[in-house]
Amino acid sequence: MSELPVRSDLQHTPGQNYFPVRDEINFRDLGGYRSSDGRMIRQGCFYRSGGLYKMNDSELAFLKSLHIRTLLDLRTKAEAAKKPDPVLPGVTVLQHSGVVSAGGEEIDFSPAGMKLLGEAGLTQIENMHQYYRMMPFHNEALHILMKEVICGNVPVLFHCATGKDRTGVAAMILLLLLGVPEQTVLQDYLLSNFYRRDVIRRHMEEDQTVIRQHPEREALLQLQHGVSPKIGREILENIRMTCGGYEEYFEQEYGLGQAEIEKLRNRYLV
Repeated sequence: MSELPVRSDLQHTPGQNYFPVRDEINFRDLGGYRSSDGRMIRQGCFYRSGGLYKMNDSELAFLKSLHIRTLLDLRTKAEAAKKPDPVLPGVTVLQHSGVVSAGGEEIDFSPAGMKLLGEAGLTQIENMHQYYRMMPFHNEALHILMKEVICGNVPVLFHCATGKDRTGVAAMILLLLLGVPEQTVLQDYLLSNFYRRDVIRRHMEEDQTVIRQHPEREALLQLQHGVSPKIGREILENIRMTCGGYEEYFEQEYGLGQAEIEKLRNRYLV
């Protein structure tokens, strides 16, 4: 495989949006984050985003300039059919839902389901915590992403509807694979709250009357439009507790031993 270039034209501080893309789309390059050994993820290899259907003409023109090789749509087939991605010539498009069924069948992700109140609302919150804790395990969409990374089919862009949950967990796994410290992984996950700050604020303001009477509404709105620090920590903790550590996770879940992991780090870190 030929040496991967560092995109010097895209130099930026990791987590900050220097791209001509509106913040609410939650578009980011994972390049620039440093691993525990001091090396840096190559820029221009791994992009994460919310729904591409939201992009305007100038944003789409920028997206095309990145020469994406592989696009992984983590939405369900129904979501993708309702709001299809724009056509990107020359890009290999893979569509597989990042939603896993185990433990999640009882969760209603519809707008009505996310507005449950009282005991039903509290149950919804607890179910969602359990749901996200299990997302890194036996998730075929994550296995597809890992295969593309292993095969070197980059630049790769992965996205869901808002770029925060399914995409957020996928980014967590990729950053952990490349040896990025846990605290940095969590910080990247939580950046969705910054990029989607106006969306979150608008919904919170609209529901202030209900929130005063039912505090659980605020927690559900945060889960619907942003991300939860507690859930982010629980995802990482559950990986460690279930597998004994991150290296053990990659071996048990993806069959990657230390030698394979180090080979990937040598490829994608500088």
